[in-house]
Amino acid sequence: MSLQRRLFWGGLLIFGATAYQVWKLTPPVSLLQGPFVEVVRWEPPLGRQVVQVGPGSAQWVKSEEISKHTLYAILVAEDARFYEHGALDWHELFLSFRKNWQEGKIVRGGSTITQQVVRIVFLSQEKSYFRKFREALGAFALERILTKDEILGWYLNLVEFGKGTYGIAEAAKRHFHTTPDLLTVSESIHLALVLPSPHLWSKGLRKKDLTEFGQRRFQLILDRMKENNYITMEQWRNVRATGNFGSPLEGVEPASESVFE
Repeated sequence: MSLQRRLFWGGLLIFGATAYQVWKLTPPVSLLQGPFVEVVRWEPPLGRQVVQVGPGSAQWVKSEEISKHTLYAILVAEDARFYEHGALDWHELFLSFRKNWQEGKIVRGGSTITQQVVRIVFLSQEKSYFRKFREALGAFALERILTKDEILGWYLNLVEFGKGTYGIAEAAKRHFHTTPDLLTVSESIHLALVLPSPHLWSKGLRKKDLTEFGQRRFQLILDRMKENNYITMEQWRNVRATGNFGSPLEGVEPASESVFE
């Protein structure tokens, strides 16, 4: 066999082996095209539970059936460029890499909503670059088979809004005694501000009294919604005056109104 043929078949073999390994490492995101998937949740006081989530389940809420205020609040809080970037947000990844390098450990994720869907359904909570690699592979695959709206729908039905509260339907009912389509600007921000650390950041939501940190994060999300023209100046003023469950936000500096005019 000539040298050229040996190089060709050798290269083809290496390519095939690499492609096979990548395929094995890619989470089976095609399951999200089906009626439901099984996910593991910790639901106090029951503990570890395996539940079915998906468009075929009775609890599923389509993204178009959710208040626009909620969609906007969660987007600006978690992935403001969701509809603009692909599977990954390279700018956020660069910022996260730089921060993690400086700290010597993983302290900033930079995951897109697509990546978070892959992680919640198929991967563990382990903070490692190997998990991030598999997460990225799954995100690239998922964005080839589902639309952005479908991916956002999965995220809103999967994500945890406070300890043991999963999905936007349960969150709206438990925290505000309402349905996802009727969530107000203020209620939407309260739900968005607990992401992505619902166990650590939901104290104010549970007690209906924002912590100092919660008030600052609430104000940040509120300002970003106004900067993106998702709410009017009047809504911004009203929410700031009543955002702490009927009381004004305190101890935070609002953005200058001239920024919004």
